[in-house]
Amino acid sequence: MLDFNQIYQNALDNVVWLAAWVVGPLVLIGIVWLLLPLLLRKLFRWLDAAFSGDFMVLEHSVSRLTLVVVSLVVLVVSGAVVVSGLGGEITVAQDAAIGAATVLGVWLLNQGVKLVLIIVVGLVMQRLVSHAIPRIVEFQVRSRAGDQLEGEIQKNILTLSGVLTKAGGFGILSVTFFMVMGQVGINLAPLLVAAGVVGIAIGFGAQNLVRDVLAGIFIILENQYRIGDVVNIAGIGGLVEDINLRRTVLRDLDYRQHFIPNGEIRTATNYTKDKSRVNINIGVAYKEDLEHVIQVLNRVGDELAQDPEWGPLILDPIKVLRVDNFGDSAIEIKVLGETVPIRQWDIAGQYRLRVKKAFDELGIEIPFPHRTLYWGTGEPNVMAMRSAVTQAQEDGAARQRPSETGVDQDAVPTSPNPDPDDG
Repeated sequence: MLDFNQIYQNALDNVVWLAAWVVGPLVLIGIVWLLLPLLLRKLFRWLDAAFSGDFMVLEHSVSRLTLVVVSLVVLVVSGAVVVSGLGGEITVAQDAAIGAATVLGVWLLNQGVKLVLIIVVGLVMQRLVSHAIPRIVEFQVRSRAGDQLEGEIQKNILTLSGVLTKAGGFGILSVTFFMVMGQVGINLAPLLVAAGVVGIAIGFGAQNLVRDVLAGIFIILENQYRIGDVVNIAGIGGLVEDINLRRTVLRDLDYRQHFIPNGEIRTATNYTKDKSRVNINIGVAYKEDLEHVIQVLNRVGDELAQDPEWGPLILDPIKVLRVDNFGDSAIEIKVLGETVPIRQWDIAGQYRLRVKKAFDELGIEIPFPHRTLYWGTGEPNVMAMRSAVTQAQEDGAARQRPSETGVDQDAVPTSPNPDPDDG
């Protein structure tokens, strides 16, 4: 049971030492919080100047971690001394604290420096890899690009750089972790054996994960699609936002994100690989002069290709390929053209707009089917229908009678009520 009177008496007897062990650590922590960020900032700036690795992004996290660790160590040591002093054993506590500080100092000089070097080298290597891989990938891709468009080259560089940078960074951090564990004194052999056993167990239980990773490797190696392509995979269409070895992220027109495991992909349809195509069927009325219509369609395609805004997006002007189909209410004409990747829908929309304006100016009809609906609100006019049938029968009989008498059919008026002024 605590004797508060004794604790109070011990505090009075050791007030100087207790005050020193309370104020001193606080002052030390304040100095560390003021000076350590400055030293780390200078260190990271020097690394940036020496290696061009953008190390300043690590400054905040490393500074916070270092400050927290140093502060905790100082507070724990000073707290132990203060508690012992309140119990009347200030001399023993001081000796223990001094001994602990000595052991910690020796360990820091022997092992701590190595740990710091391992961690710093690991961070430096990770940053160097994140900067070197994109440059190496860009050099290799451009050397093999040939006549590829700049946009396609950038897609290849972005996709390959992202995947290889993540893989390289993960490998370096893993090696750094195991080296730190070994330097601390942890035997790595049992850890590696345990990791191997766990890996085998995970391999049996996570076959889908292994399948996803293998499929992702082949997707990357075969360059099936890249970040920025519009694809249809696993029955879902959208823009590729991200790819890694496990999954592909798509964004559709409704701005929904779809996360698709690579192992689920059986067929990948890429709408924007290297170049894209405008493929449209335009319907015109049967009465129109097809030669004239074809000339108008080709003219609109040439004008669009010469437009200063849309022309740079067109690789081959839109032109008529053939008369494609005799539809129910229109003759369908197929037009094709080639565009830069992912811009075929914009070009097709602009082409349709210009075709509609040209047809309106020239009086070319774009037909549409008509349908008569009976709503059931009244009886059909049966008498009118019978009169129409009877009239058609009489017209047929009138056409047959002149031929039987040897009179020219063309001389006989076909109207049941011929105009007397027609001669």
